[in-house]
Amino acid sequence: MSSSQPDPADFNLAQSPGHLLHRAQQFAAERFSKAMAGAKLTQRQFAVLHATAEREGLTQTELVKATGIDRSTLAELVARMVRNGMLVREKLPGDARANAIHLSAEGRTLLEAATLGAMDADAAILSALPKNKRASFLETLRRIALTLEKGEEAAEKLRKKEKEKKKKAKKKAKEKAKAKEKAKKAKKARKKARKQEAAEG
Repeated sequence: MSSSQPDPADFNLAQSPGHLLHRAQQFAAERFSKAMAGAKLTQRQFAVLHATAEREGLTQTELVKATGIDRSTLAELVARMVRNGMLVREKLPGDARANAIHLSAEGRTLLEAATLGAMDADAAILSALPKNKRASFLETLRRIALTLEKGEEAAEKLRKKEKEKKKKAKKKAKEKAKAKEKAKKAKKARKKARKQEAAEG
């Protein structure tokens, strides 16, 4: 094996950042679930409620950015929360495809109760760390989240670029087909004119 490549035998699950983050998420999810026993809210539902409360009337695209939940999952989640009476959707004037998201009265009441539970869950998570490590732990998590957001922004820019490229290619093909049809008609007209001239001559 090349010395520049890592040796699989050196892998230690107990030292794996990915595995440890997964275990930490399990711990966080368990604490959150216990704290929400009465409210019966998931972490994603809570994130959507809280993000909506902070900025009433935001679109689903803006909710994706605010919560970090992927677009298709968020669309299903919002639809379910609307059906369950937590959220209200209304069409944005001037844009038939976009919806403004608002909290319902029930959603607001639920959020107020759930926020206290979320704060208790966060306190339980931080209590697993020494007091002098908590600020650096939160900063580390913020850095990881920021790296993820930057990656998502880059991916979104790439998707837009590809979409624009396809749009231009489609427009070009349409213009080419139109020019070809025009040339075909002109050729037909010339042929017809020649025939007419021959007949008259």
